[in-house]
Amino acid sequence: MASTTFTKDYHTFFDPKVYFEQFFDEPSKDEFFLGQLTKFWTEVVKDSATRMLEYGAGPTISRFITPSKHVESIIAAEYLPANRQAIENWINQAPGAFNWRPMFDYVVEKLEGMSPAEVEKREAEVRNKIKGVIHCDIKAPNHLELPSDISANYGPPFDVIATNLCLEAVVDTQQEYNDQVAFLSGMLRPGGYLMMHGVLEQTFYTVNEKLYTFYLTKEMVVESMKAAGLKNVVIELASTHMGFERFNELPLSDLKDVFFVYGQK
Repeated sequence: MASTTFTKDYHTFFDPKVYFEQFFDEPSKDEFFLGQLTKFWTEVVKDSATRMLEYGAGPTISRFITPSKHVESIIAAEYLPANRQAIENWINQAPGAFNWRPMFDYVVEKLEGMSPAEVEKREAEVRNKIKGVIHCDIKAPNHLELPSDISANYGPPFDVIATNLCLEAVVDTQQEYNDQVAFLSGMLRPGGYLMMHGVLEQTFYTVNEKLYTFYLTKEMVVESMKAAGLKNVVIELASTHMGFERFNELPLSDLKDVFFVYGQK
């Protein structure tokens, strides 16, 4: 399962624009995750959350669309400067910022059943509720650089912490993965939720070059949640819901499945 032949050099090879073009050019490519995310927020969390942290946010806005209905603040923590800039560009409506409107249309109208008039309102709501775009680094002694003003006003503790397609792209061992899950769980308030979305049995994905992924199994993911003291752990697999055999044929990765998991502190 070794994947050391694949690069970890995100600064050189990870281009947000290429990433968007490959994986976010149409909502159907993220159908499983967006559906599970909507269900999680509307049926599990509901109105019990105020503060949210997205750990390893990447350059991606679509993961904030439904949460913004339920929380007062979102902190987006991301390692790569280019990804943080992509988020800031969208927030500030800078020229050349990626157009997330098709994703908003899909989530707000199709998944939430709201009217088209709500889409523009939701875009403004997401922009308003992202209170900070900050640096994080799994490999650094300080995993999360929280400025004092953000910490004082928006957490920790957090009501919901989410991490999507992040941990397995960085860690090297099962213990390191478990440690990161425990670190995130430690920033939750009692009763808060940790939600994770990621890939199973993948060793690489491609954005310009083949990028390393730590090989995870379903059992390893669930074990990490339970080891972190989380209860009521629920895991869903894309293959169960959507028959994603075609994952095995994707030229951009070698993943076998996609998971969505959450647990409560």
